[in-house]
Amino acid sequence: MNLQSFSVKQDILFGIGAVAKLPEKMKELKGKKALLVSDPGLIEAGTTGKIEKILKDAGIDYAVFSHIEPDPGCWIVHECRDRIMEENCDILVALGGGSAMDTAKSASIIGYTGKRIHDYWGYYKPVDNETIPVIAIPTTAGTGSEVTRNTVITDEEHYKMVILNDKMLPEVALLDPEMIMTCPVSVAAASGLDAMIHAVECYLSDLATPFSDAVAEKAMELIGPALPRFVANRKDVQAASDMLMGSTLAGITLSLCLPTQAHALSHPLTGYYGISHGMANAMLFPTTMEFNALADRGKYKKIYNLLRTGHPYTEDFETEMLIDYLKELNRKLGLPKNLSEMGVDESHMEEMLKDAQRTKIWEHCPRTTSVKEMEMLYKKALYRE
Repeated sequence: MNLQSFSVKQDILFGIGAVAKLPEKMKELKGKKALLVSDPGLIEAGTTGKIEKILKDAGIDYAVFSHIEPDPGCWIVHECRDRIMEENCDILVALGGGSAMDTAKSASIIGYTGKRIHDYWGYYKPVDNETIPVIAIPTTAGTGSEVTRNTVITDEEHYKMVILNDKMLPEVALLDPEMIMTCPVSVAAASGLDAMIHAVECYLSDLATPFSDAVAEKAMELIGPALPRFVANRKDVQAASDMLMGSTLAGITLSLCLPTQAHALSHPLTGYYGISHGMANAMLFPTTMEFNALADRGKYKKIYNLLRTGHPYTEDFETEMLIDYLKELNRKLGLPKNLSEMGVDESHMEEMLKDAQRTKIWEHCPRTTSVKEMEMLYKKALYRE
């Protein structure tokens, strides 16, 4: 067995009203002026205003950066970097889903250097400059970006740059279920499936450890029964709480391991077709799980029972039962049947395959995957009945 290493290096607060601790956490980090990184939808919904009021009532100086796009590009990161320097901010409050948090985390690692995010692209590149601390407040239960060491940023050529670095890990995550209870149904479904996929894929990764497995299992146990209830009613406090904690636990596994084929293939779909990360993963996942079934060493049965905690199945299990369950879950949540229903075709296949190969994910998948098999997976997800 190879040497295994794992650690969790954050202050995480969870529960109703957790956001009220923001001023206290800022003071602990010696922050004098915050840049609140949010998105236009949250401003319109009044969510950003709630955080602004907390800062105002505490007498904390702040500015707002809200030019956030669903698929964060390097140009947005550089705008955020420039705003930090213009406003002389020394702490970032990332409020939102993965786009807002990835933008803030990417700008934080650049700090006051004036560099481009491209200079940090890759896995654990040395960072010798001073970074800016981040306090993350998720408003969706999905990406887990509040507890991950990575960001995914699109470059000028539509390529999704994966940056993995300990310096990107937020110092604090404030997990307040009330903050996710206003998200639209489509976001609840796609981001919730993204969280589930994080847990499952990291559970199957060959980088998995006993610790990451334990965290992934708890994430699946929480998300499985809570996801349909949360999509049906975002005001369900228990479902929102379980989804938020499950998403964060899944994010921790994502920091400890790497996901598998669905993630590697989903990034180009976002880059070339603008499909949200969660939705792209959801469309690919039943197909990639079916492909990996040949390499199963008993974990498929565990996954099946963890996602269906109220209906465990112990006898005569076949891997096809899990695949069928995942397809049916997509249908119940109102997702499209396949990628072609989302406007995807084969016109960018060559470019997508080229981009999909540029990740280390392929080195750690349960089943060895050739380029020809990558193309087969794309086409199967395109036309799946």
